[in-house]
Amino acid sequence: MYGHITLYTIMRYILSFFVFSCTLVLSAQTADYAQWVRRSANYVEANKVDSAAYALQQAMSVDPANPQNPFLLMNLGLMQQEMRLLDDAYLSLSASLMNNPDSIVVLHCRAALLCDMGRYDEAMDDYNSILNTKDSDIEAHYRRGLLFLEKNDRVKAEADFAAADNIDPQNVFSRLSKALLYKLDDNWDAAEKIYTELIRKEKGAVSGYYMNRAECYVNTGQLSKASVDLRNVEAYEKDNPYFYFLQGRIRLSQYDKLAAKEDFEKAKRLGYDEVIADEWIAKCK
Repeated sequence: MYGHITLYTIMRYILSFFVFSCTLVLSAQTADYAQWVRRSANYVEANKVDSAAYALQQAMSVDPANPQNPFLLMNLGLMQQEMRLLDDAYLSLSASLMNNPDSIVVLHCRAALLCDMGRYDEAMDDYNSILNTKDSDIEAHYRRGLLFLEKNDRVKAEADFAAADNIDPQNVFSRLSKALLYKLDDNWDAAEKIYTELIRKEKGAVSGYYMNRAECYVNTGQLSKASVDLRNVEAYEKDNPYFYFLQGRIRLSQYDKLAAKEDFEKAKRLGYDEVIADEWIAKCK
């Protein structure tokens, strides 16, 4: 939910708010407020995120003291993140924390944003805050574990992953934790089984599951299966450098060095680790 914010997620928040707002006895001012929120929901449905964000800003300007404004600020922050206005999104989400009855949801959103901004220490602080309030939050354990791995602290990462597993071993984030540890130990077959299970269980499985399974297939020499998974998600992963890195490895294994080199170079341009990319580019000579 909090990794990549989708328009569906934003729409769900807005609609849940609107169900609440429609139960109120509206004055003339709050009627205008509700109309702006309704417009925002319609704009989201039409995939016009910039107009949706503007409508929310107008709603809050109509009624600056409305107790639902922290909720609207959270939605505004998500929209701004979708538009890559990351600094504005951070300000909106931070403002949303004030007087918000569901601070954990906002902290999850802000932590994901901070990771998107490369501000990992601050994201860690937000996950710490979540877990200090609700230690049973499995997703927070998983995502904090990922941040510990970024710091090369596998001991603390494994502690978070173990905590997630102890709370609910069948939870999707617990399963992802296990798969990640299998990959770190080069147990690609075991990791692949988890991703396959997740893909089978979840309707409309996220592209990340296919990407991870493709990685497992590449590392076990099952190149045709890896190619199928990458084709399944190509439309969603065009800006993901790891997509091109995996595709390059497949093409290199198929002795198509020219195409592989192009993939590795594109991965590098999109932000993939230059040292690793250059090592694989050198293999294409």
